[in-house]
Amino acid sequence: MSNLRKFLGIAVVLAMALGLALTPVTAQDVPTLTVGFAQEPDTMNGFYSSMAFAQWANDLVQASLWDVTDTLEMVPVLAAEVPTVENGGISEDYMSYTIRLKDGLMWSDGTPLTAEDLVFTFTVLEDPANNFLQGTAIADAVETIELIDPLTFRLTFNSPKPFPEDIAGSPVYEAEGSIEFAPENQDPTVFSGPYVLTEWRRGEQMTFEANPNYALGQPSIGRIVLRFFPDTDSQYAALEAGQLDFVPNVSEGDKPRIGAMENVSMVTVFGGYIESLWLNVRTEDIPRAGHPALQDVNVRQAIRYAIDRQEIVNTLLAGTTSPTDSIYSSSPFENPDLGVTEYNPDEANRLLDEAGWVDSNGDGTRDRDGVELVLRYSTTNAGWRVNIQQVVAQYLNAVGIGTVLEAYPASEFFGSWANSGINAVGEYDIAQYANNTALTNPANVTVYEALNCDQFPTEANQGGQNFTGFCSPEMDAAAQVTLTSLDPAERLEAAFTIQTIMRDNAPLINLFPRGDNYAYRSDRFASEPRIGSGVGNQWFDILNWQLVG
Repeated sequence: MSNLRKFLGIAVVLAMALGLALTPVTAQDVPTLTVGFAQEPDTMNGFYSSMAFAQWANDLVQASLWDVTDTLEMVPVLAAEVPTVENGGISEDYMSYTIRLKDGLMWSDGTPLTAEDLVFTFTVLEDPANNFLQGTAIADAVETIELIDPLTFRLTFNSPKPFPEDIAGSPVYEAEGSIEFAPENQDPTVFSGPYVLTEWRRGEQMTFEANPNYALGQPSIGRIVLRFFPDTDSQYAALEAGQLDFVPNVSEGDKPRIGAMENVSMVTVFGGYIESLWLNVRTEDIPRAGHPALQDVNVRQAIRYAIDRQEIVNTLLAGTTSPTDSIYSSSPFENPDLGVTEYNPDEANRLLDEAGWVDSNGDGTRDRDGVELVLRYSTTNAGWRVNIQQVVAQYLNAVGIGTVLEAYPASEFFGSWANSGINAVGEYDIAQYANNTALTNPANVTVYEALNCDQFPTEANQGGQNFTGFCSPEMDAAAQVTLTSLDPAERLEAAFTIQTIMRDNAPLINLFPRGDNYAYRSDRFASEPRIGSGVGNQWFDILNWQLVG
């Protein structure tokens, strides 16, 4: 098997897919699950996407070493067992993991899947030439990758790694050069997961067929069709009409609408997502610099005071969640003493005045030294986000902050540096979207990747994830404690420190935490499907999903 094929076929929580084609299943009586996606995946290489929908599509075709269930338990998939200190899989100092695969694993085309593939996978992740958007924390931490035997490999790290759930795996590629622009990123054909991608009609749908060689067995649902609905009204109309069986990522505000539909039920699981306003505090040293006003913490704090987040929740989200200032909101690691900043436009006006941004020309918009305080405010074109964007803009305008509102297709908004993605290249002052927080441990991906001082995106670091340009060495140090400390009390204290730094410096304004809400046709499912968190793998139990009719 070529290295290129091995790379994008193997996977694990972060991985991808490539290789040889399977013959599509064409029988008309194949049980088919039709799913509505609000966004079309931008790539089938998960390392090059910041988009949840792309990861969810990848999870259908990529097998993990182990999955995290809806009850936050780890279950082996490719691995024979989840490594622990007790079973000898993790060294007593947590500096190395020895992982043994199950016997007889195969790719979707029937060729053997071995530990050599996993070694190659982590090797490609280590190569900076690939400019990956995801997985940099693992790449930075891995010291050596060692093949022990055809079923066993060992990872040695440069610091302790106490959380096996974060070491789920990665991909592989041609030994020479970068795979950043490999055509297989868009058209993969060999896979390790429960399904294989057989058709991608851009702008319309993707079709997946059951993989008979999947490590856990062949799914009883023979085909999954992902249909794309940028307009949520048409998506929900299709669900109500029975043209869709399953819809992930239902917004909090749409839950009452879904609840009123006949033969439609909902499942909500902990998602760890927080919808936020990410502020571009980049300087000219990190292109593109945001509005100069955002360099002032008083202005950033004023933005938070200016927005009635509770009213947004009540009006647009039917009161189904609550505002938060914690980047660990709704997790066991949230600081209960942090508090929530209350809506206070008077305080917003005071802070803006103190920062020197005043309306000197009487046009209703603040200015300073001839520069108008007008912020370029961007988000995806999802209808519920645009609605929130418009309301937030009204609150900002009320305290003299002007806005230019922009909404982009998700593929453009979350695109890579090489593809001039809006976030990656800094073409915004405020960007509204959700990132995930802690799930099973306090090692918060938003903190150690999306806000890390070493993660600024530049020409030399195109895979950098710190789109805001915020840097706090103190927070980076605390993040390392959450990642490496073997003392739970010390990790929790570091998580509390992170939350205080985030609240006080306001590189982003948290709006509200979001559960993972899923709608399904109860007349199509034999029983309620078990669904994993979108931060992990929502399809972890897909083999046990049963359709009727």
